[in-house]
Amino acid sequence: MLSATTTDEELLRRVKDWREDAGWQEFYRLYAPGIAAHARRSGLTAEEAEDVVQATMIKVATYLPRFEYDRTVCRFRTWLNQIVNQRILVIWHERRRSRLPEAACVYLSELVAGVVNPAADPQAQAELEQRMLEVCLARVRVDVKPRHWQIFEANAIEGMDARTVAERFGTSAANVWVVHHRLIRRLRAEWQALLSRPFTP
Repeated sequence: MLSATTTDEELLRRVKDWREDAGWQEFYRLYAPGIAAHARRSGLTAEEAEDVVQATMIKVATYLPRFEYDRTVCRFRTWLNQIVNQRILVIWHERRRSRLPEAACVYLSELVAGVVNPAADPQAQAELEQRMLEVCLARVRVDVKPRHWQIFEANAIEGMDARTVAERFGTSAANVWVVHHRLIRRLRAEWQALLSRPFTP
């Protein structure tokens, strides 16, 4: 997240010219740390996070000369955030590190996800939602107790019933459901956060 709450319109005008070195240094100083931190929190390595930063800067440099800043149409940070998230999702897609079982993806999508781009064809929409869900799961996993994640993973992702999970982890079925619902709430919050971070609109 950036500490600044408003977009510097003068800076945007300066960096429309890619030869404006001082402007680009300032732009990088303002935005690169937030982009990198967001990428790391989304489960990427330091190297992958740097890739996100560099890819974002290249894309911004390419499109910014044609970008007309109008807060009533599209806030700059909303536009920038979309670029950042697109690159993160591409890396996750290339990695395919933690592909969800199809049944788990359908189940969690119904509980957590919302339509991101209703204009997209259904297959593209489903693929985008799955990649976003994988990012959200990675973010929740690093923020919760390992035991709670293991219980949730067995129950919600592997599809074990609450009683079987309770026996495996030496707890009660009621506790399995408590963990399940708490982590579903976290996933919903991360889903919404993914749409707005690293830059609040």
